[in-house]
Amino acid sequence: MHSFYSIFIVILFSMSSVAHATDTIFYPWYDEGKFKEDAYYLALLKLALENSKEEFGEYQLKKAIQPMFQNRAIVEIKNNRNLSVIWTMTSQKREQELNPIRIPILRGLGGYRIFLIKQGQQDTFSKIKSAKQLKKLFAGQGYDWPDSYILTDNHYRLITGPGHKTLFNMLQHGRFDYMPRALHEPWNEITMFKGLQVESSLALHYPSPYYFFVSNDNQKLKKRIEIGLIKAEKNGSFLRLFDSHPVTKNMLTSAKLGQRKIFNLKNSFLSKQTQEVIEKVAPLTF
Repeated sequence: MHSFYSIFIVILFSMSSVAHATDTIFYPWYDEGKFKEDAYYLALLKLALENSKEEFGEYQLKKAIQPMFQNRAIVEIKNNRNLSVIWTMTSQKREQELNPIRIPILRGLGGYRIFLIKQGQQDTFSKIKSAKQLKKLFAGQGYDWPDSYILTDNHYRLITGPGHKTLFNMLQHGRFDYMPRALHEPWNEITMFKGLQVESSLALHYPSPYYFFVSNDNQKLKKRIEIGLIKAEKNGSFLRLFDSHPVTKNMLTSAKLGQRKIFNLKNSFLSKQTQEVIEKVAPLTF
């Protein structure tokens, strides 16, 4: 009888430990301390995890052991190793390989692109009045980025590279003419890489939400982030973070989309589910 109660107590203790286990969540990093836009995504991830503590308990966020290109990060998530979550632009292919949380983390602004160009080249772009004229120039993008497929599908001329640093270096040396960037990205980048400036007269737009993604084998983390984001949206903390975070709070003011010529592109690489998400997002006015 004594042995039976001892085993019963051990089982209860083990169940209690599992119930209160701390989730350890590994997130990616691409260049230590430089790409400050990742600070917003990490802050939003923390917000979602905080808002889901009641349902899922405590958590511990840890940076991946080593930096990696985005393509490598996607492979790691797909194979459920070394990383728990990434934040990136969606595509039908990515949603098939990974497990998306279909809540746009840039609140509908992810589809706008403004350009990084070489210093002194603004006159070239100020003269452009049509997409046909812009298509005579070369854009630079990562070879594995969804943007590359969208630009090519819309008949824009493209030169690709393996990652951000290489692409910025290529732009500095005139290997291509412009590099489309999300609205919150170029302002920090021109301080990191000399000889570049933000183009002031043009923009591209194509539907392209940014999502958090986890492994298909990690349904618990997907549910946790999803519940946390929904609660953050309902209690207003999601919007407050977006409006106040240094990375995102001035993005519309700085981009001045209302003063730009915007060329609209089709995005043929979206899943049906994401198309439905986009339809629910209110159109922006500038």
